[in-house]
Amino acid sequence: MPLSQRRSLLKRIFASKITLLLIACNVAVYGVAGFLDSRAFESLSETSFLIDWGGNVPALTLSGEYWRLFTSMFLHVGFLHLAINMLALWSLGIILEARMRSWVFLGVYLLSGLCGSLATALWHRDDFFLSCGASGAILGIFGAAIVYGLHDRRMGRPHIPPGNLLFSLVLTFGAGFAFDVDNAAHLGGLLSGALLAGIALYAERLRPMTAAVVLAATGMLSAAALAAVTLANHDRDMQEQLAAAQFGRTLGKMGLLGSDQALWKAPSLDECIAGALSAAARDGSQTPDLRGCAKPGDRDLALLARFMPQQYQSCHAQIAGLRKLYTAAAAQEALTAADQYCELQTRIYGAVFQKDGAEIDPETARQTRLKMNFLLDTKGMYRTDSAQLRAQAAALKAILRRPGELALAVISRSGCPYWSCER
Repeated sequence: MPLSQRRSLLKRIFASKITLLLIACNVAVYGVAGFLDSRAFESLSETSFLIDWGGNVPALTLSGEYWRLFTSMFLHVGFLHLAINMLALWSLGIILEARMRSWVFLGVYLLSGLCGSLATALWHRDDFFLSCGASGAILGIFGAAIVYGLHDRRMGRPHIPPGNLLFSLVLTFGAGFAFDVDNAAHLGGLLSGALLAGIALYAERLRPMTAAVVLAATGMLSAAALAAVTLANHDRDMQEQLAAAQFGRTLGKMGLLGSDQALWKAPSLDECIAGALSAAARDGSQTPDLRGCAKPGDRDLALLARFMPQQYQSCHAQIAGLRKLYTAAAAQEALTAADQYCELQTRIYGAVFQKDGAEIDPETARQTRLKMNFLLDTKGMYRTDSAQLRAQAAALKAILRRPGELALAVISRSGCPYWSCER
């Protein structure tokens, strides 16, 4: 390469700070997520990894997890997906950022990516769909590059090389076909990028201060419009279904919905606890011998001692969310009983596995557990003359029957956002 061309290339590289920063952020997210969570490299658990780290799942996004519109822009399905998208971003970014103001280039990238993510959420709101990657934002840069290229050609100025446009287009759509095409994100990003580029070109004809005001106002109005459309499409029904499905999965792991869903050995440990509490209540003892349920050297029980308290903590958090969604009096009372049960079980596990466990009144504990079993009884094993208890049982069962197929599918394939739970 002649010296003049090498200098021109180096000048473009140094002028592409935002492009380099965006590439570095995408690569860093991929590396850090893969280092912290081995599921990133396991094909069988790749879906749950992407959901837990912020992939755009319309059912989750529109039910209140709006941050997925942004986080999904920096997640990729494997190294090849990342490499193709970053090559596409580099091929256009190094040209376009030198033509635009750097902060305008960044605004077009982020707003286009958000528009693409929102378009995906709205288009696939009734499907189980997982979207991630920078392609929506890159198509926004592509749309902006087309607008700038046509304008500069008409004005007789050096325009953006068609080869770079074609290369970026082939890479971006090639990645889409290799990792499932998200046409909604591509189209949303492309149109928004072209529109924003048109406004940016108009601002170039204005005085610097006026142009800055116009561009800042465009960015704020665009962000406000995105927020307004997102909030207007909030899916309260799906939010209720997802919350109920998550709560049902937690109850299942505890063994309250049958031994087939329970964590290994949780039902047998629960039987031992129930026996110890009944014996203490029958004998009038105030200190039930729960330590006898923990067999030294049993690795399965050691795992329960570690993971079951997390389920009870999740139970508390999920009930707090359900209280806001299911406000009927019977439902509130049933959720209070479930919350008391989870709090009791946390103390019971402390008494079983810790030397200095909390003191537990055996009769109160037995009644709390008995009430929870009654509320969830589906086989008619428990009976009562209390109309209030029957209403609570009906309300709790109605909550657990609330989820549809989509909500159950989403919850079955996801855990919880990486930063909100221990693994």
